[in-house]
Amino acid sequence: MSQSHPRASACRNCGSASPGNFCPQCGQETSLHPPSLWEFAHEFLTHYVALEGPLWRTLRLLVLRPGDLTREFLAGRRRRFIPPLRLYLSASFLFFALSQVLGPMNLEVPQGPEREKKLAEVRESLKDSQIDINLGETAGVGKSPAITIKGRRGITECLQPGSGCNGIERLIARPVVHMQNDPQFREHFGERMRHAAPYAMFLLLPVFALLANIAYRKRKMYYGEHFVFALHLHAFWFLLSLVSLPLPDAVTDFTSLWMAGYAVWALRRVYGGRWGPTLLRSGFLAVSYLLAISLGAGALVVGLFLLS
Repeated sequence: MSQSHPRASACRNCGSASPGNFCPQCGQETSLHPPSLWEFAHEFLTHYVALEGPLWRTLRLLVLRPGDLTREFLAGRRRRFIPPLRLYLSASFLFFALSQVLGPMNLEVPQGPEREKKLAEVRESLKDSQIDINLGETAGVGKSPAITIKGRRGITECLQPGSGCNGIERLIARPVVHMQNDPQFREHFGERMRHAAPYAMFLLLPVFALLANIAYRKRKMYYGEHFVFALHLHAFWFLLSLVSLPLPDAVTDFTSLWMAGYAVWALRRVYGGRWGPTLLRSGFLAVSYLLAISLGAGALVVGLFLLS
């Protein structure tokens, strides 16, 4: 049986008299009631998932026309699309949520003849690098084999006297050694890393916008415009990574190239300019942003270790 909900004599939001169904001052409904699950579902379906709604218009422009979603937003055409921050948060939430469901991916070494074949392939691929390979066994049920890779002066050696490591390397070496020697701590630390990763990526967005501002400083654009571009670009990267999660490695390697190509194309669409300077600026952004991600990941590891 449906339950009636009488209208309030005054708006509960702003307090003004509201004789009709909606407040004439702020527009809020005057007949309020506890929301039902169906109302949430109806609002989502009609507002976002309608065939010609903002969700599909946004995704179509984001995926098929790199950079054009940012151009539309900066040109003032915003009501027809999902706001940049909401789009980014939704894409990152879906990606990290599905990553939690699928769980971490481990490098497994097969048993029997395939074991030596796999190890030989890895050694062959690294024979010209400064990397050594040691075969060990991971702790746990069944002690499944795994590959441990370390440099000629491994990070774990930084805790030994006379290692020649600097202070940052010694600081990073502590949690690495602790994780190697304590499987329970390693599992707990990995769980905390997965929970902190979305926040860390969000904190890197202003860094990317700053780097874009530096790369295109002659465009005289506001920092907020670069931040909108960063939100849209990262939203696409998360959506593409989301689709790639259950796919084989051969396909995921292709998606990495797609991410890079998409970024270059989007840069040219948003900022303009010739292809040559665009490629140079793309290289600057890629190198500097990867460096920022590396520093951020190191700071996250050390920070979580100190808080553990």
